[in-house]
Amino acid sequence: MPLVWACIAPHGGELIPELCNGNAERMRVTREAMEELGRRCRAALPDTIVVYTPHGHEVPGHACISVTKTVHGILEGEDNRRVSADFAVDARFAFDLCERASARSVPTAQAAYLSDETIAPMLPMDWGALVPLWFMGHNYEPRPQVVVVCPSRELSRRQLVAFGQATAESASLTNRRIALICSADQGHGHSADGPYGFAPMSPSYDRAYCQTVRENALHRLLHWREDWIEAALSDSYWQTLMLYGVMTQIPMNAEMLSYEAPTYFGMLCAELRPR
Repeated sequence: MPLVWACIAPHGGELIPELCNGNAERMRVTREAMEELGRRCRAALPDTIVVYTPHGHEVPGHACISVTKTVHGILEGEDNRRVSADFAVDARFAFDLCERASARSVPTAQAAYLSDETIAPMLPMDWGALVPLWFMGHNYEPRPQVVVVCPSRELSRRQLVAFGQATAESASLTNRRIALICSADQGHGHSADGPYGFAPMSPSYDRAYCQTVRENALHRLLHWREDWIEAALSDSYWQTLMLYGVMTQIPMNAEMLSYEAPTYFGMLCAELRPR
């Protein structure tokens, strides 16, 4: 069964209502778009959700794939409120994805194993996976299984695209309904008061990224300059190239739901539906 649904979704912790620190208005536009993505994902009835996250367990030069029995994450807000979530891992899909990515010359790492070489029972889940899964899966009944993937930024563009192609291949050969989340914040230099200061390239990167999504032209990312991406303080480029790899095998139509930069980083929500 091929991929049934995909999206690009941000991972700012404040998007979760319980963590908005009394300021629900600040990220309202994106939060409402995330809620809409959640409804659309639920309607696709996924059995397993694959999450491409830029955070978490990065192994240099590899795509790191969760193979534990479960993933579990906790996030805290500025007012000490906290949320937690856990999901069962679709280990069969994860191991198949490892094999197919390796066959395409993409180095993979399996997370995680104990000292006696047995598979660990649980993998900590980072905010890059937990936040989008809070909207897409956490409140579903039954709750879908997940596979969490963290690509190293040392992987080449060709390898990132190849990993996406391996994901599409694994999805097409399973009897489970697979959805995909490309967890991606945009430029992180929109405010001089932010932790990274103001970066002039962040707004231009975000404009180009939004246009690329609106026009369903992710292939353009293959030609973007490395120094420009680095100067923009991007948090989306590598996972989106993986998503493009999926789309080379499974054509999809993109619909951009929202974009805003209410603090120091940009956030975009988009749905991608297989044709």
